[in-house]
Amino acid sequence: MSRTVTISTVDYGEVTIPEPPWCTGEHPSDGYRIDISHYGHDVPLTIETSRGRVTAMTTALEQRPFTERHPGRGVFINVEIDGDHYPHDPDELHRLAAALNHHAQQLRVLGNELATLVQERQQ
Repeated sequence: MSRTVTISTVDYGEVTIPEPPWCTGEHPSDGYRIDISHYGHDVPLTIETSRGRVTAMTTALEQRPFTERHPGRGVFINVEIDGDHYPHDPDELHRLAAALNHHAQQLRVLGNELATLVQERQQ
């Protein structure tokens, strides 16, 4: 049996909805029904830099059961990049991964160019 949660809203009063098992249980109250969201745990995507490990982006499962906006009422992955959040459906998430692969290749090219310059300077 699924659990439910009751959330206080300014436009619909008390709203009781099923809560998915992955939801952390955080539901801000006194907002509008359309703003109700289920949030999963944050999954930080970290990278090693010359100054240590940093978070490049953070992802989390989310669902907005009353929204009419993209990506709809189903579960999606919210990706935080540079302080803003971008909802992704599966296809959009795959396109983001492909873009990151492209950027990784560009970094490899730059790394090779830098290695050549460093080597030339040492000679």
